[in-house]
Amino acid sequence: MRPVFRLHDVRSAPQIDRDLLVHRVIPVARALIQLGYFSFDVEGLEHVPREGPVVFAQNHAGWFALDAFFVTLAVAQGHGLRRAPYFATHDAALAAPVLGPFLQRFGALPASWFRRPEKLPPEVESIGICPEGVQGNTKPFWQAYRMKDWNRGFVRVAIARDAPIVPVAVLGSEECLPVAWTVRVLEPLVGSIFGAPLTPIPLPSRWRVVFHPPVHVAAHGREAIADAAFCTSVARHVQGIVQRTLDERAAGYPLGRLSAWFAEQRARRAAAEDRTFDPLAPEPQPGPRSAA
Repeated sequence: MRPVFRLHDVRSAPQIDRDLLVHRVIPVARALIQLGYFSFDVEGLEHVPREGPVVFAQNHAGWFALDAFFVTLAVAQGHGLRRAPYFATHDAALAAPVLGPFLQRFGALPASWFRRPEKLPPEVESIGICPEGVQGNTKPFWQAYRMKDWNRGFVRVAIARDAPIVPVAVLGSEECLPVAWTVRVLEPLVGSIFGAPLTPIPLPSRWRVVFHPPVHVAAHGREAIADAAFCTSVARHVQGIVQRTLDERAAGYPLGRLSAWFAEQRARRAAAEDRTFDPLAPEPQPGPRSAA
């Protein structure tokens, strides 16, 4: 019998159900790839450490965390399932009656644990974090590939674990699991906002996972955990790495082009409004009156 997982028990991590992954989930994913429903490409696996602690920091999109699965699949194919990351997951999702136990079997850890990264279970070496949080995977499809601001918690985790940060750009989740709109009205009831699916099933898409060279923070010492300015600076740097890759590659994706068009229209409207109303412009002077 598998051990019961408690959200507030930080003494040990849940065991990833490797039998479920190896014999059921991964074969289904590979079958869909072979059939052409999905395509799947991985770049930069040489940047993923084969041993020791590591923190993967990735963009987040889609109404279900399929992007985390494809990062896991990429790591497992390249370095073995033992290096599959445990992912920080919203506590509300883990508390859900059916969804929670399902996510736990894939190594989901409560996001609240990461507020005290020095107390994370020692057996957790490989960690996946989506620093956008739910703001990322609940954004509507017309904002595809335009990330929300990253929080700095993943930097603190990397410092606490003496782990390099591997920035990860994931493309394809926006098209696979498009969000129609962000639902906020139920947040007091369910404990989180969520993205309303544009379609009830995952759509065919071209998945691409890009691993970037590690960003090292251990040299700054453990005291850097409390240095908010340093952690924010590193978070912005890593976010910039991922966003540049998304900007370069998203033009080849339908929602990437659509999102760019929406952004251009918003910029034009804003520029037009600025020209229409300029509070610093001098008031027009009355012209000369004509003779009666």
